[in-house]
Amino acid sequence: MTTQPLRVGPLARRRLERRAREDAAALRGAPASEASAPPTVAALQARANAYARREEQRFHRRVRRELSEHRMLAADLRTDLDAFDERIDALPPAERDHARIAVGDGPVYVELRRLERRISRGHRRAEQLAAVIHAHFTAARLRAARHFDRSDEKIAVYWGMYRGALTRDTAGREGGDAAVARAPELRRADWLTTARTDALEHWQGGADGQA
Repeated sequence: MTTQPLRVGPLARRRLERRAREDAAALRGAPASEASAPPTVAALQARANAYARREEQRFHRRVRRELSEHRMLAADLRTDLDAFDERIDALPPAERDHARIAVGDGPVYVELRRLERRISRGHRRAEQLAAVIHAHFTAARLRAARHFDRSDEKIAVYWGMYRGALTRDTAGREGGDAAVARAPELRRADWLTTARTDALEHWQGGADGQA
């Protein structure tokens, strides 16, 4: 059985503890509202946001071609489906079943079979593209989420030392203990917190404007 390595190593832990003491010293005498938002937490939040943004941009660069092809393919499929419905509607009701279309003679049936093949190929290609896009989206989302998780672990280490140092100074001030007791939580980017996990649903409309 192997043990999971410590994510916050000794050097990082000492650096966080030093920053906690420095932040507590800098915020002594400040209002309780300011004491609840130390600069190190803001820096960790900014770095996590920047990392998530880079992952978002990397995702768009990697799947730009697939997203564009999927959009064009969806438009072609709509056109083909409309054309198929129009030709079906022009046939007598008794001639509209699939078995009759498969063996029917004449240009209408030939065109219907051609459209069926195109629609079938289009659906298969759309599924392939969606799988590629979703795989890249899931990987980017996991990498960004792990970075936020590691940042949360750093805050946990930092906050223990910061709370101890600041409590000694705020114990006599009204509201001081309450402000120190609440550990900050990093705010995740919207694309990491959305309940929608389908990459096409979430990104298809805004891919062109990405770097």
